[in-house]
Amino acid sequence: MLFVGIDWSDDALDFELRTADDTVLDQGQTKTSPQGLIELFGQLDRHAPPSEIAVGIESTRAAWIQSLLDRGYAVYPLTPLAVDSFRKARSAAGSKSDKIDRTVIAKYLLTFHRELRALKPDAAEIVGLRLACQDRLRLVEERTAKHNELLSLLKVYCPFFLGFFGEIDSNIALEFLQEFPTQDQMRGLSERKLRSWLRRHQYTHSQRTDTMVAQCNAAVLPVPSHEQTARAMRIRFLARSLAALNDAIAQADADLTRRLDELPESQWVRSLPGAGTVLAPAVLAVVGRDPQRFNSREEAAGLVGTAPVTIQSGKKKVVRFRRSCWKFARRTFQMLAEQSRRKGCAWVVALYDRLRAGGRHHHTALRAVAQKWLRIVLAMKRKGACYDERIFIHSQDLRKSQARLQPT
Repeated sequence: MLFVGIDWSDDALDFELRTADDTVLDQGQTKTSPQGLIELFGQLDRHAPPSEIAVGIESTRAAWIQSLLDRGYAVYPLTPLAVDSFRKARSAAGSKSDKIDRTVIAKYLLTFHRELRALKPDAAEIVGLRLACQDRLRLVEERTAKHNELLSLLKVYCPFFLGFFGEIDSNIALEFLQEFPTQDQMRGLSERKLRSWLRRHQYTHSQRTDTMVAQCNAAVLPVPSHEQTARAMRIRFLARSLAALNDAIAQADADLTRRLDELPESQWVRSLPGAGTVLAPAVLAVVGRDPQRFNSREEAAGLVGTAPVTIQSGKKKVVRFRRSCWKFARRTFQMLAEQSRRKGCAWVVALYDRLRAGGRHHHTALRAVAQKWLRIVLAMKRKGACYDERIFIHSQDLRKSQARLQPT
């Protein structure tokens, strides 16, 4: 085995790679970003495959740690107090820096790895599900960006088209824009040609045709032809891109459904209120299958980002938004909070309304609901049981009763 010590901050990862006989093989610094991780993996891969490398870190709450596990590294979470004591035992000066810390972590892992418990990577099918969920999210984000760009162009160069087919990113609307990307081309369509085009493309809402004809013939603010022609290529490109993204997202949804159907966890994760085709596999992708994935609920909340950061020194106490977390996980549980609220889940609605009445912002209230959902989902995973709202309400009532019985 080779041993890597990583000291990380919000901006950089300092690493040092050592052999079992304590020889330094490699060391350096990369950014805490996807590109930085690619560079780190490339440097480590030159010396050994991930299965032969142990990685020591002082925190398991960083989002990039999941990338280490998915790639196959043995990741050992180290207690900061133990590492600090080891540093002081090695040097009476007690010097501390990122470069010193990476060396101390590597040496500590090399010395005590047999006594430590490594974080376990999820099963291959869970990792595959997680990657598929994250790839779908990227497709959705790309579609949103292109939709907004197309919308802004149409508002300027062809505003009357916005109500033509309802949504501008529907398949029929995108096909129309690829063929008629300018205002002049749309207004040049006769009623007969328009009806013929709609029939060829199997448009079923024939009652809207008269409205479309009226929109084409209505008075509009003229746009110079040279500007329309210049923008036509971009509008065609955005329409083609959105059509391709719609197809890719539909295929991704079908793939997620197939993957989840093959997993034993599918029944309990689908029992969550509001967890549909996309959200159910995303929840499972976040919590995983391994019961030892998180050492505590606090660690899980830190990684997922549902818990705020509390900074306390003396009499001063500050609670602030947690920025460093696994963004995909936070988005997933916040969506679960919102969807369960829309589904009318009683305790979710009551908690959300109480927080909003107390002055909390919408997203702050949703994160508080998401924090509750994280605890419930972890308990469901541990027991393999489907969601039962009566059990949650009973545990809440029991907790309140115990709190009233506590001496003041």
